[in-house]
Amino acid sequence: MKLQNKFMSLVLIAALLVGVAFAGDVDRSGTTSGVQVQIPVGGRSLGMGGSDIAYTTGVDAIFWNPAGLSDIKGRADAMFSSAKIIADISTNYFALGFNAGANGAIAVSMKSLGFGDIPITTVQDMDGESGATFSPTFAVIGATYARELTDRIAVGFTGKLVYESIPRASATALAFDFGLQYKDLMDVKGLGLGLTIRNIGTNMSYNGTAMLLRAREEDETYDDFFTVLTSSDQLPTTMEMGITYKPTNMILLSAVYQNSNAETDYVKVGTELNFAGIGFVRAGYNFQLNKANADLGYSVYGLTLGAGVKFDVGSTKIAVDYVFRPGQFLGTENLICIGLGL
Repeated sequence: MKLQNKFMSLVLIAALLVGVAFAGDVDRSGTTSGVQVQIPVGGRSLGMGGSDIAYTTGVDAIFWNPAGLSDIKGRADAMFSSAKIIADISTNYFALGFNAGANGAIAVSMKSLGFGDIPITTVQDMDGESGATFSPTFAVIGATYARELTDRIAVGFTGKLVYESIPRASATALAFDFGLQYKDLMDVKGLGLGLTIRNIGTNMSYNGTAMLLRAREEDETYDDFFTVLTSSDQLPTTMEMGITYKPTNMILLSAVYQNSNAETDYVKVGTELNFAGIGFVRAGYNFQLNKANADLGYSVYGLTLGAGVKFDVGSTKIAVDYVFRPGQFLGTENLICIGLGL
Protein backbone atom coordinates (compact mmCIF):
# COMPACT_ATOMS: atom_id res chain seq x y z
CA MET A 1 0.00 0.00 0.00
CA LYS A 2 2.87 2.39 0.75
CA LEU A 3 4.24 1.79 -2.75
CA GLN A 4 0.84 2.57 -4.24
CA ASN A 5 0.57 5.80 -2.25
CA LYS A 6 4.03 6.94 -3.39
CA PHE A 7 3.16 6.08 -6.98
CA MET A 8 -0.06 8.09 -6.84
CA SER A 9 1.72 11.08 -5.30
CA LEU A 10 4.20 11.18 -8.18
CA VAL A 11 1.39 10.87 -10.73
CA LEU A 12 -0.63 13.70 -9.17
CA ILE A 13 2.40 16.00 -9.09
CA ALA A 14 3.12 15.25 -12.76
CA ALA A 15 -0.53 15.90 -13.67
CA LEU A 16 -0.51 19.26 -11.90
CA LEU A 17 2.67 20.30 -13.72
CA VAL A 18 1.16 19.35 -17.07
CA GLY A 19 -2.02 21.22 -16.18
CA VAL A 20 -0.02 24.40 -15.63
CA ALA A 21 1.92 23.91 -18.88
CA PHE A 22 -1.24 23.43 -20.96
CA ALA A 23 -3.60 25.82 -19.20
CA GLY A 24 -6.82 26.56 -21.05
CA ASP A 25 -6.89 29.82 -22.97
CA VAL A 26 -9.96 31.03 -24.86
CA ASP A 27 -7.76 33.29 -26.99
CA ARG A 28 -6.16 30.18 -28.53
CA SER A 29 -9.44 28.70 -29.75
CA GLY A 30 -9.14 27.69 -33.39
CA THR A 31 -5.33 27.92 -33.46
CA THR A 32 -4.52 24.20 -33.23
CA SER A 33 -4.36 21.64 -36.03
CA GLY A 34 -5.35 17.99 -36.31
CA VAL A 35 -8.66 18.67 -34.59
CA GLN A 36 -9.99 15.25 -35.65
CA VAL A 37 -8.18 13.84 -32.61
CA GLN A 38 -10.74 15.69 -30.45
CA ILE A 39 -13.83 14.09 -32.00
CA PRO A 40 -15.15 11.64 -29.37
CA VAL A 41 -15.90 8.01 -30.18
CA GLY A 42 -17.28 5.07 -28.20
CA GLY A 43 -20.92 4.74 -27.24
CA ARG A 44 -20.71 4.09 -23.50
CA SER A 45 -18.36 6.87 -22.41
CA LEU A 46 -19.78 9.43 -24.83
CA GLY A 47 -23.28 8.64 -23.54
CA MET A 48 -22.10 10.00 -20.19
CA GLY A 49 -20.60 13.09 -21.77
CA GLY A 50 -17.06 11.75 -21.50
CA SER A 51 -17.25 11.99 -17.72
CA ASP A 52 -15.97 8.48 -16.87
CA ILE A 53 -12.24 7.93 -17.35
CA ALA A 54 -11.80 5.78 -14.23
CA TYR A 55 -14.04 2.79 -15.06
CA THR A 56 -14.11 2.86 -18.86
CA THR A 57 -12.85 -0.51 -20.13
CA GLY A 58 -11.97 -2.47 -23.27
CA VAL A 59 -11.59 -0.87 -26.68
CA ASP A 60 -14.19 1.74 -25.70
CA ALA A 61 -11.51 3.16 -23.38
CA ILE A 62 -8.87 3.76 -26.07
CA PHE A 63 -10.04 7.30 -26.80
CA TRP A 64 -10.98 8.26 -23.23
CA ASN A 65 -8.28 6.57 -21.14
CA PRO A 66 -5.98 3.95 -22.70
CA ALA A 67 -5.37 2.39 -19.27
CA GLY A 68 -8.88 0.93 -19.43
CA LEU A 69 -7.87 -1.31 -22.32
CA SER A 70 -6.17 -3.56 -19.74
CA ASP A 71 -9.60 -4.73 -18.57
CA ILE A 72 -10.72 -6.68 -21.64
CA LYS A 73 -13.40 -9.21 -20.71
CA GLY A 74 -12.34 -12.21 -22.75
CA ARG A 75 -9.83 -12.94 -25.52
CA ALA A 76 -10.67 -10.13 -27.92
CA ASP A 77 -12.77 -7.00 -28.16
CA ALA A 78 -13.83 -5.01 -31.23
CA MET A 79 -15.93 -1.93 -31.83
CA PHE A 80 -17.28 0.07 -34.74
CA SER A 81 -19.08 3.40 -34.47
CA SER A 82 -20.48 5.87 -36.97
CA ALA A 83 -21.86 9.36 -36.49
CA LYS A 84 -22.92 12.44 -38.43
CA ILE A 85 -21.48 15.64 -36.98
CA ILE A 86 -21.66 19.26 -38.15
CA ALA A 87 -22.10 20.16 -41.84
CA ASP A 88 -22.99 16.52 -42.70
CA ILE A 89 -19.43 15.40 -41.94
CA SER A 90 -19.37 11.71 -41.02
CA THR A 91 -17.06 10.09 -38.49
CA ASN A 92 -16.26 6.38 -38.67
CA TYR A 93 -14.21 4.58 -36.04
CA PHE A 94 -12.92 1.02 -35.70
CA ALA A 95 -10.89 -0.57 -32.92
CA LEU A 96 -9.67 -4.12 -32.29
CA GLY A 97 -8.07 -5.25 -29.03
CA PHE A 98 -6.53 -8.49 -27.74
CA ASN A 99 -6.02 -9.79 -24.23
CA ALA A 100 -2.41 -10.92 -23.80
CA GLY A 101 -2.91 -12.20 -20.27
CA ALA A 102 -0.11 -11.33 -17.88
CA ASN A 103 1.57 -9.33 -20.64
CA GLY A 104 -1.31 -6.82 -20.76
CA ALA A 105 -3.51 -5.89 -23.70
CA ILE A 106 -2.86 -4.45 -27.15
CA ALA A 107 -5.13 -2.77 -29.68
CA VAL A 108 -5.19 -0.96 -33.00
CA SER A 109 -7.67 1.75 -33.95
CA MET A 110 -8.56 4.00 -36.85
CA LYS A 111 -10.77 7.07 -37.12
CA SER A 112 -11.65 8.67 -40.45
CA LEU A 113 -13.78 11.61 -41.50
CA GLY A 114 -15.96 11.77 -44.60
CA PHE A 115 -16.64 15.16 -46.19
CA GLY A 116 -18.40 14.07 -49.36
CA ASP A 117 -17.59 15.66 -52.71
CA ILE A 118 -16.60 19.33 -52.53
CA PRO A 119 -16.69 21.41 -55.76
CA ILE A 120 -13.29 22.66 -56.94
CA THR A 121 -13.24 26.43 -57.33
CA THR A 122 -10.53 28.56 -58.88
CA VAL A 123 -9.97 32.22 -59.66
CA GLN A 124 -11.28 31.52 -63.16
CA ASP A 125 -14.17 29.30 -61.95
CA MET A 126 -15.33 30.71 -58.61
CA ASP A 127 -18.69 28.92 -58.72
CA GLY A 128 -17.31 25.47 -59.49
CA GLU A 129 -19.25 25.18 -62.74
CA SER A 130 -16.67 22.77 -64.18
CA GLY A 131 -18.19 19.98 -62.08
CA ALA A 132 -14.80 18.84 -60.76
CA THR A 133 -14.78 17.81 -57.09
CA PHE A 134 -12.38 16.71 -54.36
CA SER A 135 -12.68 15.07 -50.95
CA PRO A 136 -10.18 15.78 -48.15
CA THR A 137 -8.73 12.89 -46.15
CA PHE A 138 -8.61 13.24 -42.36
CA ALA A 139 -7.55 10.17 -40.39
CA VAL A 140 -6.05 9.05 -37.08
CA ILE A 141 -4.37 5.63 -36.83
CA GLY A 142 -3.30 4.40 -33.41
CA ALA A 143 -1.73 1.50 -31.51
CA THR A 144 -2.40 1.05 -27.79
CA TYR A 145 -0.79 -0.96 -25.01
CA ALA A 146 -2.17 -1.25 -21.48
CA ARG A 147 -1.33 -3.28 -18.41
CA GLU A 148 -2.45 -3.75 -14.82
CA LEU A 149 0.43 -2.98 -12.45
CA THR A 150 -1.50 -4.18 -9.39
CA ASP A 151 -5.07 -5.27 -8.68
CA ARG A 152 -5.90 -1.55 -8.36
CA ILE A 153 -3.58 0.33 -10.72
CA ALA A 154 -3.56 0.15 -14.52
CA VAL A 155 -1.63 2.23 -17.04
CA GLY A 156 -1.95 2.65 -20.80
CA PHE A 157 -0.18 4.27 -23.73
CA THR A 158 -1.28 5.10 -27.29
CA GLY A 159 0.86 6.19 -30.22
CA LYS A 160 -1.01 7.85 -33.10
CA LEU A 161 -0.38 9.02 -36.63
CA VAL A 162 -2.48 12.07 -37.51
CA TYR A 163 -2.90 12.59 -41.25
CA GLU A 164 -4.62 15.18 -43.43
CA SER A 165 -4.57 15.69 -47.19
CA ILE A 166 -6.13 17.85 -49.85
CA PRO A 167 -5.25 17.84 -53.58
CA ARG A 168 -1.45 18.16 -53.96
CA ALA A 169 -0.81 18.88 -50.26
CA SER A 170 -0.76 16.93 -47.00
CA ALA A 171 0.26 17.16 -43.35
CA THR A 172 1.20 14.58 -40.73
CA ALA A 173 1.94 14.55 -37.02
CA LEU A 174 2.79 12.02 -34.32
CA ALA A 175 0.82 12.13 -31.08
CA PHE A 176 0.81 10.19 -27.82
CA ASP A 177 -1.78 9.52 -25.11
CA PHE A 178 -1.04 8.40 -21.55
CA GLY A 179 -3.58 7.12 -19.05
CA LEU A 180 -3.88 5.79 -15.52
CA GLN A 181 -6.71 4.21 -13.54
CA TYR A 182 -6.75 3.65 -9.78
CA LYS A 183 -9.60 1.52 -8.38
CA ASP A 184 -10.87 1.52 -4.77
CA LEU A 185 -9.19 4.84 -4.03
CA MET A 186 -8.44 5.38 -0.29
CA ASP A 187 -9.80 1.86 0.29
CA VAL A 188 -13.31 3.04 -0.62
CA LYS A 189 -15.03 0.25 -2.53
CA GLY A 190 -16.21 1.45 -5.93
CA LEU A 191 -14.31 4.76 -5.88
CA GLY A 192 -12.01 5.22 -8.87
CA LEU A 193 -9.54 7.84 -10.06
CA GLY A 194 -8.63 8.42 -13.69
CA LEU A 195 -5.86 10.55 -15.20
CA THR A 196 -5.20 11.11 -18.89
CA ILE A 197 -2.90 13.27 -21.02
CA ARG A 198 -3.88 13.22 -24.68
CA ASN A 199 -2.34 14.38 -27.94
CA ILE A 200 1.15 15.36 -26.90
CA GLY A 201 3.04 15.39 -30.16
CA THR A 202 4.65 17.16 -33.08
CA ASN A 203 3.28 20.18 -34.90
CA MET A 204 1.39 19.89 -38.19
CA SER A 205 2.37 21.80 -41.32
CA TYR A 206 1.10 21.38 -44.89
CA ASN A 207 3.54 20.63 -47.69
CA GLY A 208 3.21 19.70 -51.35
CA THR A 209 3.11 21.04 -54.88
CA ALA A 210 -0.03 23.02 -54.05
CA MET A 211 2.25 25.30 -52.03
CA LEU A 212 4.29 26.26 -55.11
CA LEU A 213 3.77 29.73 -56.53
CA ARG A 214 4.96 30.82 -59.96
CA ALA A 215 6.35 34.34 -59.87
CA ARG A 216 9.12 36.56 -61.15
CA GLU A 217 11.70 38.14 -58.90
CA GLU A 218 12.46 41.80 -59.22
CA ASP A 219 14.99 42.62 -61.97
CA GLU A 220 14.70 39.08 -63.43
CA THR A 221 13.52 38.25 -66.96
CA TYR A 222 12.05 34.78 -66.29
CA ASP A 223 9.47 33.14 -64.00
CA ASP A 224 10.42 30.74 -61.25
CA PHE A 225 8.64 28.59 -58.66
CA PHE A 226 8.62 29.59 -54.98
CA THR A 227 7.33 27.68 -51.97
CA VAL A 228 4.63 29.44 -49.96
CA LEU A 229 5.40 29.13 -46.26
CA THR A 230 2.65 27.46 -44.23
CA SER A 231 1.99 27.69 -40.51
CA SER A 232 3.20 25.00 -38.11
CA ASP A 233 0.51 24.45 -35.49
CA GLN A 234 0.30 22.48 -32.27
CA LEU A 235 -2.10 19.61 -31.68
CA PRO A 236 -4.99 20.16 -29.22
CA THR A 237 -3.43 18.70 -26.06
CA THR A 238 -5.68 17.94 -23.08
CA MET A 239 -5.20 16.80 -19.52
CA GLU A 240 -8.09 15.25 -17.59
CA MET A 241 -8.58 14.22 -13.97
CA GLY A 242 -11.71 12.29 -13.09
CA ILE A 243 -13.49 10.63 -10.17
CA THR A 244 -16.03 7.83 -10.59
CA TYR A 245 -18.09 6.20 -7.85
CA LYS A 246 -20.03 2.94 -8.12
CA PRO A 247 -21.94 2.49 -4.85
CA THR A 248 -23.71 -0.53 -6.37
CA ASN A 249 -23.54 -2.43 -9.65
CA MET A 250 -26.68 -0.59 -10.76
CA ILE A 251 -25.53 3.02 -10.59
CA LEU A 252 -22.39 4.91 -11.52
CA LEU A 253 -21.65 8.59 -10.90
CA SER A 254 -18.71 10.35 -12.52
CA ALA A 255 -17.06 13.73 -12.95
CA VAL A 256 -14.05 14.99 -14.95
CA TYR A 257 -12.08 18.22 -15.05
CA GLN A 258 -10.55 18.88 -18.49
CA ASN A 259 -7.69 21.29 -19.12
CA SER A 260 -6.62 22.13 -22.69
CA ASN A 261 -4.18 24.24 -24.66
CA ALA A 262 -6.81 24.94 -27.34
CA GLU A 263 -9.91 26.16 -25.50
CA THR A 264 -11.30 27.00 -22.10
CA ASP A 265 -11.52 24.33 -19.42
CA TYR A 266 -14.47 21.99 -18.92
CA VAL A 267 -16.20 20.16 -16.10
CA LYS A 268 -18.02 17.00 -17.19
CA VAL A 269 -20.55 15.10 -15.09
CA GLY A 270 -22.49 11.96 -15.89
CA THR A 271 -24.27 8.86 -14.70
CA GLU A 272 -25.08 5.34 -15.86
CA LEU A 273 -27.86 3.01 -14.77
CA ASN A 274 -27.09 -0.68 -15.22
CA PHE A 275 -30.05 -3.06 -15.40
CA ALA A 276 -28.64 -6.54 -14.70
CA GLY A 277 -25.81 -6.02 -17.21
CA ILE A 278 -28.30 -6.20 -20.08
CA GLY A 279 -29.75 -2.72 -20.46
CA PHE A 280 -28.11 0.65 -19.81
CA VAL A 281 -29.33 4.24 -19.60
CA ARG A 282 -26.80 7.09 -19.57
CA ALA A 283 -26.70 10.86 -19.33
CA GLY A 284 -24.03 13.53 -19.11
CA TYR A 285 -23.46 17.24 -19.25
CA ASN A 286 -20.41 19.36 -20.11
CA PHE A 287 -19.94 22.75 -18.45
CA GLN A 288 -17.53 25.22 -20.01
CA LEU A 289 -15.61 27.20 -17.42
CA ASN A 290 -15.91 30.93 -17.93
CA LYS A 291 -12.64 32.31 -16.65
CA ALA A 292 -13.86 35.91 -16.73
CA ASN A 293 -16.07 35.35 -13.70
CA ALA A 294 -15.15 31.80 -12.65
CA ASP A 295 -18.68 30.59 -13.41
CA LEU A 296 -19.93 27.56 -15.29
CA GLY A 297 -20.88 28.61 -18.80
CA TYR A 298 -22.66 27.08 -21.78
CA SER A 299 -21.11 24.45 -24.02
CA VAL A 300 -21.85 23.86 -27.70
CA TYR A 301 -22.33 20.19 -26.89
CA GLY A 302 -23.68 20.29 -23.33
CA LEU A 303 -26.30 17.60 -22.81
CA THR A 304 -25.64 14.01 -23.87
CA LEU A 305 -28.07 11.10 -23.61
CA GLY A 306 -27.36 7.45 -24.29
CA ALA A 307 -28.73 3.93 -24.05
CA GLY A 308 -27.37 0.47 -24.73
CA VAL A 309 -28.02 -3.26 -24.63
CA LYS A 310 -25.74 -6.28 -24.23
CA PHE A 311 -26.53 -9.87 -25.09
CA ASP A 312 -24.76 -13.15 -25.83
CA VAL A 313 -24.85 -15.13 -29.07
CA GLY A 314 -22.97 -18.33 -28.35
CA SER A 315 -19.49 -17.37 -27.17
CA THR A 316 -19.78 -13.86 -28.64
CA LYS A 317 -20.92 -10.89 -26.60
CA ILE A 318 -22.65 -8.15 -28.59
CA ALA A 319 -23.19 -4.59 -27.41
CA VAL A 320 -25.19 -1.92 -29.21
CA ASP A 321 -25.07 1.67 -27.95
CA TYR A 322 -26.85 4.81 -29.10
CA VAL A 323 -25.87 8.40 -28.27
CA PHE A 324 -27.90 11.57 -28.77
CA ARG A 325 -26.11 14.96 -28.57
CA PRO A 326 -28.08 18.12 -29.36
CA GLY A 327 -25.64 20.83 -30.36
CA GLN A 328 -26.32 24.54 -30.07
CA PHE A 329 -26.23 26.15 -33.55
CA LEU A 330 -24.69 22.97 -35.03
CA GLY A 331 -27.57 20.52 -35.22
CA THR A 332 -28.02 17.17 -33.51
CA GLU A 333 -25.46 14.40 -33.49
CA ASN A 334 -26.56 10.76 -33.47
CA LEU A 335 -23.99 8.03 -32.91
CA ILE A 336 -24.48 4.28 -33.23
CA CYS A 337 -21.79 1.99 -31.80
CA ILE A 338 -21.56 -1.80 -32.16
CA GLY A 339 -19.18 -3.84 -30.02
CA LEU A 340 -18.16 -7.50 -30.23
CA GLY A 341 -16.36 -9.52 -27.57
CA LEU A 342 -15.08 -13.11 -27.61
